[in-house]
Amino acid sequence: MRVYKNNSVTKFKAKKIIGAMLALFLLTPSSINAENTSNPVIHIVTEHLPPYQIISENKPILGFAVDIIKETMARSHFAYSLKSYPWVRSYKLAQLKANHCIFSIARLKSREHLFKWVGPISQINNTAMWAQKGKNITLNNIEDAKNYTIAVNRDDIAHTGLLERGFNENEHLYVLDDAKSLVNVLLTRPEIDLIVADDTTISFRAELVGANINELERVFEIQDLPLNFFFACSKKTPDETVSYLAKQLQSIHQDNTYDTIWQKWRSKLTSAK
Repeated sequence: MRVYKNNSVTKFKAKKIIGAMLALFLLTPSSINAENTSNPVIHIVTEHLPPYQIISENKPILGFAVDIIKETMARSHFAYSLKSYPWVRSYKLAQLKANHCIFSIARLKSREHLFKWVGPISQINNTAMWAQKGKNITLNNIEDAKNYTIAVNRDDIAHTGLLERGFNENEHLYVLDDAKSLVNVLLTRPEIDLIVADDTTISFRAELVGANINELERVFEIQDLPLNFFFACSKKTPDETVSYLAKQLQSIHQDNTYDTIWQKWRSKLTSAK
């Protein structure tokens, strides 16, 4: 005896199976909204600032601070991206977009309300003013520097810190949008008298433009402008996300992982000074 299948019943069962499979797919972790605070994707931006962040064409981003950030993110289990842009762009992105974070950024009073601060990623290092050797510039105090033209990178610690101390753009400060040009401007533009940089990065900045550190002279230390690099996120990033990242970063300091990473990079930092 031939049995005839009921096509309507078969189609109904097929629809149920397809519906169940679709529902299962929609509930998998990979399909959860990436910006949901329960499973965020953190977009991390930075700049070329060796030895903290070393950007080379067609190579992964390296550096002391990079290792700290990667370890923090590994402990958080958050998915993340890490991209390098000119400082001005990174600085703006980390202010305006949710789940966008930035390093290495100095924590200044004027920046306090612009970000949610995750935590420190470097030891305190004072900033200093540098001149081209042979210009015979002597500064007894910060006010003396107002008699000279100082090149600074837009929105970095030198730019912001000097504005806070009464320096004015186009009067005392020549503002650059490209951090790579800082030492080159000092050595090639006679009207530029000084630049501001910390002791750790100055050798790398010089090397970047093919200059010798011996062409530069450290003329004044800005003792009340400490350079303490931080990891920070946009104000639009949920508090619970920032708190969780802060906890992971703190654990790196507590279990000596920070010291291990520091020792890895210490020889390079020391030889560069």
